[in-house]
Formats: sequence, C-alpha cells, structure tokens
Amino acid sequence: MKLHLIYIFILAASLVACNDDNSLTPTETPEFGYSVPQGNHDYDDRIVDWNKRCNTFILYKFDLKELYWDVNRWYESTPTPEDSSYPYPYSNGLLGAIADEAYVGEQLGLVETLFLDFYPDSTLYRLLPLKLLLCGELNLRTENGKLTLYNVYSGYDYLAFNWGNEDVLALTNTQKNTFKNEVNYAFLTRLLNSGRIVEDASFYEGMNYEDKVTQANMYERGFIKAGTKQENDVEIYIQAIIQTPYEDLVAEPADKDYTNKGILHAKKDVNGYIRKKYDILVNKFKENYGIDLQSIGNVVLK
Repeated sequence: MKLHLIYIFILAASLVACNDDNSLTPTETPEFGYSVPQGNHDYDDRIVDWNKRCNTFILYKFDLKELYWDVNRWYESTPTPEDSSYPYPYSNGLLGAIADEAYVGEQLGLVETLFLDFYPDSTLYRLLPLKLLLCGELNLRTENGKLTLYNVYSGYDYLAFNWGNEDVLALTNTQKNTFKNEVNYAFLTRLLNSGRIVEDASFYEGMNYEDKVTQANMYERGFIKAGTKQENDVEIYIQAIIQTPYEDLVAEPADKDYTNKGILHAKKDVNGYIRKKYDILVNKFKENYGIDLQSIGNVVLK
C-alpha cells in the first residue's frame, strides 16, 4: 500500500511540473548544427538540392575550426612563438581559408562534374560525409614553411575542397584531371578505411604477398606497382582504374613501360591475374555499391 502511494505522489508531482508555465524556458544559446541555404546566390538552389537528395551539407560559410579539428589533434599550421624552444618556424598542418562567394558557383560546378555526378544519389546518400567544405585556400604547410597545394582533404566528418577563389577560372584541363583523380581517390579510400566499403576476399586469392614485388616480376604475379603490400593492393588498383581510360588499360604497351597503360593487355598481364582482380573489383563496386569505377577513369579532359 505504501509503495502504491509513493507512485501516486511521483505521478502527481510530474503532472504539476508539466503544467507549470515557468518550468520550461527556451535557451538563448544557438543550437549547434548546419543549415542551407547560406545565402541567396544562384548556386544556393543547387546546394539545397544536394542536401535534400543526398543528406549532406555543402558549406561555403563555416568556422575554420571545422577544418582543423580532429578527434586526436588540432591540425592547423601556425607560426612558432618567438619564445618557443621548438626548432622550426611553423607547426606542421593545414593552412586553409573559406571560399570567396564570388567563385563558389564555379567551384561547386567543379565538385559536381568531376566528383558528385559520378555516383547515384542513393550511393551518395549513404556514403557521403556530413559536410563538404568549400575552401578558398587549402594547403599543407610543413615545419619549414613549404606549401603543398591540396585539391581535397578528408577530415573526421567532412571532405574539404580547394579552388574557391579566382584561380578556378583559369584551371587547365590537366589541373582539372588531377582534381578529379585526387578527389575521387580520397572519397573511395575514405570509405575503404572506415569500413563503409568492404573488399571482396576473392581479390586476394592466389596472390603471394610474402615475396618482394619488383618491377621485373609484378605483372606476371598480378600486381601493378612495385612494393605492393596486401593492405594497399586494392587502393593501388582503384587509383589505376579511376585515372585511366579503359582503352589505355587494354592498349598494347611499349617495352619497359611501367605506367598503367596496357595492364590488361597480354603483354603485361601474361597470366591473366590482373584482369581477374580488375573484374572482381569493378563488379563488386558496381553491384554492391552502385559505383562504376571505370566510368570515372574514362573521363579525361583534353
């Protein structure tokens, strides 16, 4: 009986609390999150459309902490304080800037035509990270101050893209091809490393990863790069496929040609191992994930 009275008291107290107009007050602090559109430019409608279709936020306005923060580190290159005992002028890390809104339309077009358009919406919806950050500058700066331009950087919950500046208007086809290759490779290896895409075990069947892979023996053994280890074999194949047209993969190569040209030709693929691994990889990605690796490789701007 006493236990029943206790339950009744708790219930009554809860009902009183719920009916108390002063018990709930809205917070004055903005809630954390993302929303689009971020402006009223012509390209904002495209950004909103990508959000609706593929559940990702394409952002050209963001705090740079979104770029530099990672789970285990703050990856920003900063000048070394004058009173520091650190022997180098900078810390190693990224050096970035948000995109110039005057050039976001062109930058977005670059990302769309050379990255997003290669994949069906259903695949992007499942596999894109939460954010796509549009940057006006994206470089790696070493401790000595050397700058390396990045077309793309894969962070904890984002992919960041370069070229949100006036230089996007003068990009050559060579630069655009490099952008395409690096962006798609970053996306696909991100999925492999996170386990969102799983390799087919048959890809590794019959391969000897114990003995050293050299230029002299790699093709006959089913490898396309000297020094290949089991943990990087799939990534090496993906890189070759997405940056090489099929007609080049099957073309007859010249003697002592160690490029990707002709890796599916009998002159290099003397035992058929390369073709076997190629077919397994291409078919797996197409059937299981809706990703046509070779269609990416077939696009080369000239």
